[in-house]
Parts: sequence; C-alpha cells; structure tokens
Amino acid sequence: MRLYISKINDIRSVSFSARQTYKSSLEKPDPNLIKCDYVGPPDKVSNIRPYVRCIPPNETELEKKLRLKRIEVEEWNHFFWLRHNKRFYDEKQDFVRLHNMAGIQELSADKMSEFYKSFLDKNRRLHILYNFSWYFKNFQMLFLAFRVEI
Repeated sequence: MRLYISKINDIRSVSFSARQTYKSSLEKPDPNLIKCDYVGPPDKVSNIRPYVRCIPPNETELEKKLRLKRIEVEEWNHFFWLRHNKRFYDEKQDFVRLHNMAGIQELSADKMSEFYKSFLDKNRRLHILYNFSWYFKNFQMLFLAFRVEI
C-alpha cells in the first residue's frame, strides 16, 4: 500500500452533536484510477489511518459489496475513536484545570492515573459494546471475503 500526502488533516468542527459530520481535507487519489489500496496518515484526533479503496475494473457484485462493507466499517471505526478521543482530551483538560484551580500546578503520574482509571471505568460499557460490534463487523467482512474467494 502507498501513503498519500495529507495537506490539511484538521477537524473543521469540534461540535459533537448526534448528526454532526466530521470532515478532513485530504488529497486523496481517485479510487477509479488507482491500482491498489492507499493508506493515509493517521487522523490527528481519531489516530485512525484512512484508506482509499481501489475499484477494480471488473469488480463483481460480491467484491463491490465487500469493498463497500470495508469502507462502512472503516468510517464507523474512525468516528467512534474520533468521538471517544475528543471526549478523553476534553475530560483530561477539565481534570487538569480543576487541579490547577485548587493550586496544584504539576500533576504526578499517580494523580493522572486516577483520571485514567476513572475515564476507563466510566466508559467500560461503551468499550464492551464497541468490541462486540467490532467483532461482529469483522466476521461479516470475513464471511464476504470468503464468498469472494470461492
């Protein structure tokens, strides 16, 4: 896979309302003209590398279904981690700010570990649901890939 160059990879909107769309301005190759899948640099918030999936000239219906499923799962994964990491950074910033207001300028690793544990505990159910969804989506793609290969 080849990397494509990102000119600007910033979130244009930091509002995370339910129907909000997130856009990154990337210089992406045309999927109809490339001969292989391309992988871009990691997104600055989600840390997920975006893919540009090649569209083969003689793509069958089943291959198209698999390609579209991969794109759907990649977008779902990206948006999950975008929202999750945004929430993490916001809560971490609030935690640090509250301690700074209380007169504690430098937080020790032990103090920060309290925040990390609290964040993980608070999001435990969300992470479990994410993992179940992730496994389910991967099995769907594996099943489609198996059907494409036979």
